[in-house]
Amino acid sequence: MYIPVLKNRGIEMSVIRELLDIKLSNQTIPLFEIIQMRSRSNSPKTYVDELLSTFDSTPHTFFLDIPKLNVTTSTAKSIQEFMTQVNRHKNFVMEQLHACKKIDGLIPVLSYSNKDELNANEVNTDLKLLYESFSCVALRITPSQFNKINGFTSIILKNGDYLILDIDSKVHTNPAFKKIYREIIETKKNKGFKSVLLNSNRPQNLYNKNIVDGEPIEEIDNSLLEMYSLSTYKFDGFGDYACISNTLPTTGGAISPAGIFYSLEGNFFVGYKGRTQSLSEFNEHIAPSIMSSPFWAEYTEAHHNECPGCRKIMKIVDGDSGRSQGMWKGITMSHYIYTVDQWLNNK
Repeated sequence: MYIPVLKNRGIEMSVIRELLDIKLSNQTIPLFEIIQMRSRSNSPKTYVDELLSTFDSTPHTFFLDIPKLNVTTSTAKSIQEFMTQVNRHKNFVMEQLHACKKIDGLIPVLSYSNKDELNANEVNTDLKLLYESFSCVALRITPSQFNKINGFTSIILKNGDYLILDIDSKVHTNPAFKKIYREIIETKKNKGFKSVLLNSNRPQNLYNKNIVDGEPIEEIDNSLLEMYSLSTYKFDGFGDYACISNTLPTTGGAISPAGIFYSLEGNFFVGYKGRTQSLSEFNEHIAPSIMSSPFWAEYTEAHHNECPGCRKIMKIVDGDSGRSQGMWKGITMSHYIYTVDQWLNNK
């Protein structure tokens, strides 16, 4: 099982709609982090309306999380406003989750701020509130939060629920996690919930300007894909941010053309960087370089014609405009998610 994590921004919402249109399998369950009321400032639809219309036309299971995140003065205003309510008003998140109960396929995610001092009674109280409206729920906690819950076996997760262990940018092979992995394995034997190991494997300080053109990006460690189900882990699924940073978007930013393409054979991401800071580099250099690379040749013609990311690259080479950094984030995400979904179904 694969859990791609997406924020409700315009690009990410369009990525999921495209993938749903080509019948994303049930091996892939997207998780939406709601960070603002609307994915676009000029949209008449709230995130509830948008999710309702998206999954009403193309039914699919998905997770919905309203995380408590810190904002800065450079964070987009719409996100600052939403996060103020999330962080300051105790009942806001629960009210928002219950407002989504009519959306088919939705699994609410119970998550906490890193500053919260958790205990089993508090978590169980919140889970009971979710069970009032949902038959299936997910609990998302960090390793430190897991350790602070004295006696995880007392948590009332049940058969069919999900536990998402979020290690953020920490290395999943860290020996400090072995005890947690073992306890999760033992607990789910009795309770029957499914477990997911979630990581953020793209460093926040990896900037487009640091990418080496045509070379694998060493800073991104994608080994969790190969290891999440090993006997020492025994997770039912893994998750990541589909090669996008997990940080909140900020306003402004310089033009730095780059494209990232996933190689399944190598299980790494290859970077392609513009020779100048002109957006024309997407059309003139980046898209043609990807299509002429050995990494593109790994995939079949059927994959190129079905994968939304690959289709866009081919159209850009054929003359469509690719002059958008946001579009290329979407290309990276959709090709990776589609490829992993195919891989899981062919294992």
